[in-house]
Amino acid sequence: MILSIRSALLALLLVLSITCVSCAFAGLTNGTTNDSSTQPSDQNLNTQKPTTTPLPPPSGFVNDFANVFTPESKQQLETVLDELKSKSEIEFAVVTVETTGGRAIADYSLALAKEWGVGPKDTSRGGGLLLLVAIKDRQWRLQVSRSLERDLPDDVTKVLGDSSTPLYRQGKYDEGIKHYVKGIISKLEEMRKFKLSHQL
Repeated sequence: MILSIRSALLALLLVLSITCVSCAFAGLTNGTTNDSSTQPSDQNLNTQKPTTTPLPPPSGFVNDFANVFTPESKQQLETVLDELKSKSEIEFAVVTVETTGGRAIADYSLALAKEWGVGPKDTSRGGGLLLLVAIKDRQWRLQVSRSLERDLPDDVTKVLGDSSTPLYRQGKYDEGIKHYVKGIISKLEEMRKFKLSHQL
């Protein structure tokens, strides 16, 4: 009887220790969404409550509300994303916030993409991407418009995003974000046959 209780306690402690280790090394929660559109459809407007975010309109491609970028790093990323739009008609918005205020990051990032109208109206030639990183929530989310789903499927964007986790764990959010953006752009260059002159 005592042995069976002791065995049960040891098994429970082992499970708890594994859970704690995975929490300690979790870093940012990853997530990708291949959304059908960055614009709300009429059907969605009729069946869902409108959602908004407390963020102001964008001031460029990089909107650093959590202040993780140096001015030089932000300008470098802005330059690359501007060239991406010029050469491929793909709009890539990068947003940092301290927190989503208790809202699911998937809902928050989708609402933001819709509010800001990320991506061209004619998606036959380009598309829209929005990367949201919530620093204090330790989460990130990438919204991908339907026109880019074949180029950037969920499994690919997850692997690319996970490669930035070690940098996030060290508090190097600007480097981690640029590393992820670089990976996404490299994949788009490969799939869509273009090459940017500016690099990260």
